[in-house]
Amino acid sequence: FSLHLLDPSLFLWIVQFTCQGGVFSFSNDMLLPLQLFNPGFTWNVFGPQGLAGSFEDTLSGQMKHDYFPVTIKQLGAKVTYHDLVEGSFQLEGVRVKTRYLNHTVLTLGYKLESGGISIAYITDHEPFNHRLAVEGYERSYDGSTNSEDDRHVDFFIGVNLLIHDCQYTAQEYGQGKTGWGHSTVEYVVDIALAASVKQLALFHHDPNRTDDQVDEIVRYAQERATDIAKRKGLSTVPEIWAAAEGTNVTFGERANFVRKNSVDIGMHPSEDLLAKQFFQRRGVKIEGKIVLLGLECNTRFASDLKEDLEKDKLTVKVCEDVDSILEACSQSNPSLVVLKQSISGGNAVDICLKIREMGEWGEDTLFLVVAKNHDDLEMGRAESNIIPKESWLVEPVSVAYIRTRVRMSLLRAPCKWVRASIPANEEARLVALKESCMMDVNQPDGLKRITRVARQLFDVGAACFTLLAKDHVKLISAEGLDCINIPRDAAMCAHVVSDQDFTLVADALKDDRFADSPLVQGAPYLRFYAGMPIWSKAKDGQSYIIGSFCLLDQKPREFNTEQLRSLQDLASLAREEFGAISAEAQ
Repeated sequence: FSLHLLDPSLFLWIVQFTCQGGVFSFSNDMLLPLQLFNPGFTWNVFGPQGLAGSFEDTLSGQMKHDYFPVTIKQLGAKVTYHDLVEGSFQLEGVRVKTRYLNHTVLTLGYKLESGGISIAYITDHEPFNHRLAVEGYERSYDGSTNSEDDRHVDFFIGVNLLIHDCQYTAQEYGQGKTGWGHSTVEYVVDIALAASVKQLALFHHDPNRTDDQVDEIVRYAQERATDIAKRKGLSTVPEIWAAAEGTNVTFGERANFVRKNSVDIGMHPSEDLLAKQFFQRRGVKIEGKIVLLGLECNTRFASDLKEDLEKDKLTVKVCEDVDSILEACSQSNPSLVVLKQSISGGNAVDICLKIREMGEWGEDTLFLVVAKNHDDLEMGRAESNIIPKESWLVEPVSVAYIRTRVRMSLLRAPCKWVRASIPANEEARLVALKESCMMDVNQPDGLKRITRVARQLFDVGAACFTLLAKDHVKLISAEGLDCINIPRDAAMCAHVVSDQDFTLVADALKDDRFADSPLVQGAPYLRFYAGMPIWSKAKDGQSYIIGSFCLLDQKPREFNTEQLRSLQDLASLAREEFGAISAEAQ
């Protein structure tokens, strides 16, 4: 992941981020690279949607004949414009997050994440509390987020590089610059320290400054940061430098996919805007459609599912018996009904038949039916031909999976997330897992060494050992990924157990089994997976796959025969280590 500053001056602000998948450019004021006039180039231009028009309209206004001899329609290159709001989206191997800044016009700040490296780019920003520009920033003593300036700092906490507007000094700001939409050096140094950033690039230099004056400001910023860190007992101070044309910064060391303060991934997608962008990519609007849940109302599962579906701007009704379901259907005409196969007062097949008879809308109603086990699933499929086979699900099933299936059903699109089948020997396998006592261990030294070696050997974002329980996956040792729990139906390693073989996913976005998984569409944004089964011998004398040894990355990868042999060798060492740990635990 490398960064190249093209021009950090006042009116030519463009930062070019180079990573796997291409070059992405974000600019604040208008800069027309010569390639825009070349018919051989294709550009995707991203910028904030204005209050009175699109981003393209904003750029078109700067290319009116009064200012420029060529209109935006006459550019030779193929240009696609993308209006942005506050939220997040994915560009090839880069995750981009946006946040509105405090400027005289509508402006966005950007945070880019790729391969565990993150960069924040804050072009034009003035402290929300103008007093902080002169007096400096101090976080609330209780650590709470109680101001817009606190939330501004939270946006770039822990980034590898913060590029931030700091046009003025505090003295200059106090001389009539209030409200002009720019920050001071003092404020920016303080927020960089508060956010624990690793590097700070002073940016948006005042055009009246000389190079010597910029150098002096850098020295002043470094001294201020050192003094504050010493006074507060901080162990690290960010490297501070001035943005200059031609500067190259390369980040080689990978960071963890998921930070220690993250929620369990896959349980509840953390990006509220994910659904909106998901639907926009397909050109479909589902906002306001009605979904009825025929589930037990008082369960945590029903309430969590309702909450997540409402984030997709759906209207959700929950009913728990046949009569209330049919009454709600006749009154609200839902687009989709989610049912337990067996429900108080009847069963899903009978309910679907009655809904179909309610009129024209009932004929178009979509269904998702959850069976308790595989035997009930096969029986239900055999009894009914009005519920498509792909509309039947089997427990255990997570909130995230049903949410994705609801989305896909309403989009009339195939769901590119295939849950691994339950092995025929599942009961015996779970017994073997319990007998191994491995679920009780955490980050054992022997496995930790193997994951550390694997991450370095294969140059991947993360390496880990997983155990597949009945309804979730536990990471017992990981390098580059925190040891967290993942729902079973979202875990790629469940396919290793199901297939009882090595599983390779070269590019998850192009794999129909995983493209719509929350671990691909959301954090940690997986693109590559390689998993080797880990066997354990049970007391019945048989060996069962209890988990897997996995390599993960946020960019697509190829995996050759030599790498496969190396992974097999490490997996063999791991099986021996598993046996020793299990014997000691027992």
